[in-house]
Amino acid sequence: MISYDGGRLHVTLTRKTGLAKLARLLEAEAELGLHETATVVYKCRTGALRQVMPIQALAEMVKTEVEAIKQLRLERAVKVGM
Repeated sequence: MISYDGGRLHVTLTRKTGLAKLARLLEAEAELGLHETATVVYKCRTGALRQVMPIQALAEMVKTEVEAIKQLRLERAVKVGM
């Protein structure tokens, strides 16, 4: 989830975050250059981690994760098909 609050961009990541859509939004944000950094909150069952990081680095991290998930889905599909 991305939210905008008084000049700051906030990104919240959970288990159910739609990473593909988030990657596209972050890439567009990086292209526009409206914000340089974002406050990222990683939420999990045990708590939350808050970090400030550049938009471009966050976009690359999310894009890498999306590609890894796609690869895992392909590998699982091949195992099921065997």
